Order: sequence, then structure tokens, then C-alpha cells
Amino acid sequence: MKTRHLISLAAASGVLLLTGCGQTGPLPTFGKAITPEWIRADFDGVAGDEFIATSNLQDVVFNARGEVIGWYIKGYAGTPYIKKNADGTYNFSALKDQKGIVNMVAGRKALAVQGPGLDPAAPAQTSAPTGLTTDVGANRQDAVFRYTQGGITVTKTVTLHPRNFKVDLRTEVSGGPGRVNILFPGLGKADNPRVQGYAVGAPQPATVQGAGTLVVNNIQYAALQENPSQVAHALIIRPQGPTTGGTPAATTPATSTPATTTPATTTPAAAPTAANAINATLTGGAQGLISASVPATSNLEVYGGKNELIHLYQSGYTQLPGLFKPNFFGSISLYIVKLMETLYTYIGNWGLVLVVLTILLRAIMWPLMQAQGRTTARMQVMQPRIKEIQEKYKGNKDVDSQRAMQAEMSQLYRDHNFNPAGCFSTFIPFPVLIALWSTIRNFEFDSGFLWLPDLAIPDPLYILALVYLIVNIGQLYVMTRKNPDMFRQQAFIYLIFLYFALTFPAGVTIYIILSTLIGIVQQVLINKQVERETATIGVQKVPATAGAGGKGASTTKVVTAKPVNTGKSVKTLDAPKK
Repeated sequence: MKTRHLISLAAASGVLLLTGCGQTGPLPTFGKAITPEWIRADFDGVAGDEFIATSNLQDVVFNARGEVIGWYIKGYAGTPYIKKNADGTYNFSALKDQKGIVNMVAGRKALAVQGPGLDPAAPAQTSAPTGLTTDVGANRQDAVFRYTQGGITVTKTVTLHPRNFKVDLRTEVSGGPGRVNILFPGLGKADNPRVQGYAVGAPQPATVQGAGTLVVNNIQYAALQENPSQVAHALIIRPQGPTTGGTPAATTPATSTPATTTPATTTPAAAPTAANAINATLTGGAQGLISASVPATSNLEVYGGKNELIHLYQSGYTQLPGLFKPNFFGSISLYIVKLMETLYTYIGNWGLVLVVLTILLRAIMWPLMQAQGRTTARMQVMQPRIKEIQEKYKGNKDVDSQRAMQAEMSQLYRDHNFNPAGCFSTFIPFPVLIALWSTIRNFEFDSGFLWLPDLAIPDPLYILALVYLIVNIGQLYVMTRKNPDMFRQQAFIYLIFLYFALTFPAGVTIYIILSTLIGIVQQVLINKQVERETATIGVQKVPATAGAGGKGASTTKVVTAKPVNTGKSVKTLDAPKK
């Protein structure tokens, strides 16, 4: 397999991989990281303001009741769907037009409370939410929503986490029924998501068939999921902490102090009673819905985001039975992310973790890369001779000429100890490289590195993109130094890749740059070694007899290898006498 074919194949594979294999929608916008904040503005055009929590991963729009009317998950972290105008107002046209942007609730309302005397479609008395706070260091955005309907007061304390897709929801209903339903519609663009619930102590999850309905009592979790991919989504709910049933007495109004965030590893209370158990009614089909029956006071953890392994792992969901089964690449990714976490406990800096991880993995793959590098080096050494053979038989399409050309090529391969099948060693490290790329791409870091504010988003100064271009051009030169024409033909590919480098998360770009630099050093060493090994191929030292007037001094004759089956005489050149 020729080098140019390998590069072209890698380029095509890279384009498909980096674009999510055909993902549609807006491409990322270059710029700085989005500072998580609450935006108060008229979003829906109806009288009254909405409250938007914006971050690198998602934009979530709440109405005054604390119901989610827009839940926009970003395909590329850091993409600013919301634009701020010069006069201080906001432009929500990208979210409203929804061209390629998924609204998970699809025109419905999530977190709506339903029960005797409580109707999400009926009017209610609302007040401005309190506690609209953002604490980036603590990874939380908090708000307290309160409204009254028919003498029943509903208070929702909501905590979002900007660096993942989790939402903590505490609901208190006073002066009303002992149990209410909280609605979780989701995955608006999915025609038929997987809908399932897992009851505490059950042997396996219960799954809704088609557009049917299923009730699962005392859930450990309930979920709506698309088929796993980089562009798939999931909505998962889990009971958290204590719950109480019955009609509460006069409940103390919630203050603006945010509720304490429940860790991802928290498990439901053991052996809940029928009064405080969380039950779920699951509806499948295009109108996928989870209706959670909860006590008057309840705590739920809600995951609304990508149905992708690394995000689910970081949020503590991969250990839940039947929720996500990693494929081959996913299993490698889990080993990598666990290794990253182990390194972080000793190093304490994610940027340095990526540096050490890259060095470790390149060291592990060194023998494989060595075999690949030697194949590449030998191919480059043979390039002039290959071109010469091809030119000699150019235009000769008869069988004898083609056989003669193949014989010469085979002899050339034998002389240089070159095995064309060795090109396939190029693909052996691919599973690890793809898994590593996917892991870093989806990993949410909690810090920056050097001038980078966040390793999970692109470099806002574009420095990494420029370095990426330089090192890849350098690698191409090292691989094609014997064939300037091939270098010129392939160099433009990296100009295409430059665009993607501008959109890579900084952590991904750091890995690619460092890995490429190590590869360049390895290839240079291999090139020198192979050139020494092949320097005498086709050259023989032949002792010469003394001439008539000579004194017995010997000369060295350099004899070029005789072409196979050509019938041409061998040219002999006298070397200078010693």
C-alpha cells in the first residue's frame, strides 16, 4: 500500500470521525469559553421573562414556574448559541430556529408538576425566582422557583452543573396532595427512543415496547435513550436522598441559599416504603415520556445530555445495570479515563496528565510504531528506484512487459527486505488512538493549562492550531522527504485539517501535537537506521587484477545490480585508485 493512499485514507477517516460521521447542524464558533451564567430575558415572546442557564455544554430555558421549555444540548462544547446585542439585549434566533440544534423537550415542558389541584396548562400565581447564582469553582448554577395554584404552593430548588449534564431537583408541595407527578418529556428528535426503568432489587430493567406504556414501581432509575453515539441524547432520572409523603404542614418557604448538591455516587434510600417510593410511568414512541410519581417532598437527580460513554461515566451512570454497555472502543476508553484519573491523583493538573498519558501510550505502542516507521522508511528509500522501473515500462501494457516489471519490483522488495503487507501495521494502533481521541474529546476537565482557560474547549488564541499545522507538515516532510511531488500533493490535506484543529478541544490538540512530535523523532531515527542498512544494496566490491604497467595495486569496481529478465548488459564503472 502506497504512502499517499495511507495518508488519503487517514484524512478521509479523520474527516468523518471529527465531524461525527455525518452530523448535521451548526459547526462550532471559534472564540473564548462561555462563562456560565443566568440570563433573564423574554425568550418565548409571551408576556413575562424566562430564565436561561447557559454554559459550554447546554442552554436550559426555565419559565417562572421552574418548568423547562427549552433544553438545548450543544454538539460542540463552547458553541455560543445565544448572542448578546450591542444594546445589552439577547438574540435567541439560533435556538428558536433550531436548524440542526436539538431541543430535547420538543415544545413540551419538563419538570412540570401534575396532580389533584395542579395543572401545568392552567394559570398560576408566580413570583420571580430567587437564588439565581453561579459558582464556577463549585460547578453549580442554582435557582429557586415558586408558584401557587388553587391554594397549593410548589417550590422547586434547581441546581445545574456547568461541567456536566446533571440537574439536581428538590420539589416541595405544601397544602396539597401527598403525591404528585413530575413530567420528563425528552429526546424530541428521536422517533422511537429506548424507554426503560429499573426497579430496586429487580433482576433486569423493564423496557417499553413500541409506543406502549409501562409502570415501574420503586425505581432505581428511569431513562429515555437514543442509540449511543457522539450525537445521541439521553434523559435519566434517579431518586436521591430522603423523601417524605403526606400533606406537609405549613412549609417554611425556601430561601435563596442553594440546596446542597448530591454526589453522583449517592444511592437511593434503602427499602423505601410505598409512601415515599419513586414510581415511574414510562411511555414509548415519538412522544417519549417519563412521569415520576413522587412524595410531596422529593429529591431527584436528572441527567439530560449526550448518551455517550465518557459523559455518563463522569456523571456516575455507567455502573447502573442495563443503562449503557460499552463496545470495544468504549472498553478501551474506560481504561484510558481511569488511567487519567489515577495520574491526576499524583500530578494534580490535567494538562500535565495529558502530557504524561501521551508519553506512556507512545512508549507502549513504540514497537508497533517502529515496525510501521521502518516500512515507511524503506518505501521512501525505494521511491527513486520504483519510479525508475515504472518509467521504464511506461506505456508497455503487454503481458511480458508487465511480468518483467513485477519481477523487477519483487527483486527490489527482496533487496530492501520490504514486505508490502507491513503497511497494514499502520492500522494496528488505530483502536487505541481512536479510543484515546474520543476519550479526551468528551472528557470534561475542571481546569485550564498554561494560557488555556479550559481543556475541554478550543484554544481561544489559536496558538495550538498553528503548532498543530506546523508539526503535521513536519511529519509529512519526514515521511515524504525522498518524494517532493508527494509532499506537495499531500500538504494541502493539513490545510483542511487546520479548520478542525481550530475546533478541537484544547486537550485533544495537545495530545495530537505531542504524539506527532514523538512520532517525528522516532521516524527520523528510523530513517537514519534504514538508510545505513540499505546503503550498500546493489553495490559490490570486486578485486581487479594488476594492469600491464601496474605494480599489483588493486582497484575497486562498483557494480550495479543487474535488472532481472531485461537482457541488458551490466555497466561497470572504475572507482578512483587508492
